Amino acid sequence: MKHRLVVLSISLAIAVVIMSSFASRSALGLVVRACEVNSTLTGSPYPCLKIVRAEAPLSSYVVLREPADKERTILAPLADVPGIEDPRLLAADAPNYFDDAWRERADGLGLRAWKDSPQNFALAINAANWRTQDRLHIHMGCQTPRFHALLKTHATAIESGRFTNLKTRAGWWATFYKAEDLSNMNPLKLVADGVAGARSNMENVVVGVFSSTSADGQHGFYILARIMGENKSRGSAEDMIDPKCTL
Repeated sequence: MKHRLVVLSISLAIAVVIMSSFASRSALGLVVRACEVNSTLTGSPYPCLKIVRAEAPLSSYVVLREPADKERTILAPLADVPGIEDPRLLAADAPNYFDDAWRERADGLGLRAWKDSPQNFALAINAANWRTQDRLHIHMGCQTPRFHALLKTHATAIESGRFTNLKTRAGWWATFYKAEDLSNMNPLKLVADGVAGARSNMENVVVGVFSSTSADGQHGFYILARIMGENKSRGSAEDMIDPKCTL
């Protein structure tokens, strides 16, 4: 018992140190590990909000507040997945982290009303050169006014089930799927197969998923993607997501 308490104290001390400084690109992995150790020893996911263990190693994940910004909520796998470019994420049996994040939206963000009214909820993931961490993480929140306006402006041009080049300065592609959740569509695979040049260049891809309601009242999702290159226009996950949902 004493040994367990010592291990717990050490893991929590590490977590506190990491939570106070997020400068290291490996910090998120250390926080996730601290959550895993604490969950094993005490049943508590602290410093994460939640930990979900699955039979398939890649399918286990945590939900936590971003240490650098306590208002931001993210989902990260327990496994060491560096980012969107990991080829395992496009395999036939790959986990669908976007669906996991969608299902955790109420508990993770403390807004249980979204279970019944999910409009404006948004998820996004950065390209490798925009990440502050060497570990995959999905940002959770609501669409920002800028992206709400972008979707509204191009709504009539966005096709259902097929990516459309919006011909914006930032190079956005978009599609819309009518669905209640993301269980039958993996945004990463859809982007890899539907956006020209994406599959061979996933490390430079930014993906956003926006919950919405069609004109005929059916729930669905806009999926936006762009391939980063010489174009440095705004369009990171942080640009897409309002963590406080102030819209």
